[in-house]
Amino acid sequence: MADLTKIYKTLSSKPLQGEELDRWYVETVAGRGNDPVKSLKRRLFAEPDGHLQILFSGYRGCGKSTELNKMGRDIAEQFLVLNYSVYELDPVTVNYVELFILTMEKLFALSQEHHLGISKEFLESVNAWRQSAEIENVRELAGTAGAETGAEVEASVPFMAKFFAKLRAEARYSTISKKTIFQTLEPRLSDLINHCNDLIREVKSNLPQTGRKGLLIVIEDLDKLILERAEELFFNHSPILTTLHSNVIFTFPISLIHHTKAKIIIDNFDPVFELPMIKVHDKEGAPFEGRETLRSMVECRIGTECFESEELLYRLIDLSGGCLRDLFRLIREAADNALNHDREMISETDCKTSFYHVRRDYENSIAEKRGAEKQIIVSVEEYYETLKSIALSETKKVDNTEAALDLRQNLCILSYNDEGWSDVHPIVRSILEERKMIP
Repeated sequence: MADLTKIYKTLSSKPLQGEELDRWYVETVAGRGNDPVKSLKRRLFAEPDGHLQILFSGYRGCGKSTELNKMGRDIAEQFLVLNYSVYELDPVTVNYVELFILTMEKLFALSQEHHLGISKEFLESVNAWRQSAEIENVRELAGTAGAETGAEVEASVPFMAKFFAKLRAEARYSTISKKTIFQTLEPRLSDLINHCNDLIREVKSNLPQTGRKGLLIVIEDLDKLILERAEELFFNHSPILTTLHSNVIFTFPISLIHHTKAKIIIDNFDPVFELPMIKVHDKEGAPFEGRETLRSMVECRIGTECFESEELLYRLIDLSGGCLRDLFRLIREAADNALNHDREMISETDCKTSFYHVRRDYENSIAEKRGAEKQIIVSVEEYYETLKSIALSETKKVDNTEAALDLRQNLCILSYNDEGWSDVHPIVRSILEERKMIP
């Protein structure tokens, strides 16, 4: 008998990493229909010391971070992989200056972790910049960043890692500090970028001692930014983002792939790779191989004996639309309800309760969109009419209106490979049915 109390932890929505990849990773290529990660690795292996600026896209909850973690482990013998999240900043107000501060912090920490011999000349150069009158306001925000007892201590990797970490934290937790940092460093951004690239060069020069050929920087969770913030970064500041002299992977919002500005953005980068959704049904609604992929994932982690019948598991798989995050949440909510009623297995009643919980959240996410002046930009009616049109469509092609972009971003619309067709999330479809908008 399965222990339902362990399901919440075992079916966490966090990406797999470390030994969890060995225990729980399931190959998903058959369910997705193609393998962009294999193509991505081939490009990296062809230019290990290159400056590829790669966009990696896909719907939230489709498994991007797990696939990137798996790829990072697969290429670890040839690449030193630096992976960090934009959520270490404030994702609502993040700007490009902060991204370079965060990158400097992580590069210094990486150098410290791998005992890389960063040159004294470079450290003294960064320290001279830190002490300059031009950035005095920023230096004061960071304080001493540790025991500041002399030039020798200041011009060190641990000290610099703490200095940039303190700046990053100030920008995240204080609106006033964020404004000061941006206003001080933005006019001198070229200095910060040059120091960042000099540090990358220092790291790369030490790669032979680690047995690696290249450096790969992976910036996670940019795909989770609100559409306006993502557009600000990728459309207005792509030439700045792509200045790092290293192979870099940026996670990229799926809605921007379908944006009117998509081509302008993409032209500033190298290849774009999109991780497809796991497909639980084809365009005509017939069951697809992805159902078995998702069943294998669940079986690998918790088995199937926790369900009163296997049909219940397949029902939740179909309701998820192939979104891993939603499938795991549906099962966790069902298990929680079963435990609340002292049941040892997940019943049909528990699955229904779970479904209603998740459906309520989706229904709440379909709300009117207002601008800075509180004027309505997209009405609730427009969102629902967009969803209705897709649900009834035979071609399953979506016009890239602002309403559709928002609905992609909050997962109400999901896209699949093959002909590039889209459909309404099955749980959202039930909302349309309840409102008598579709049969």
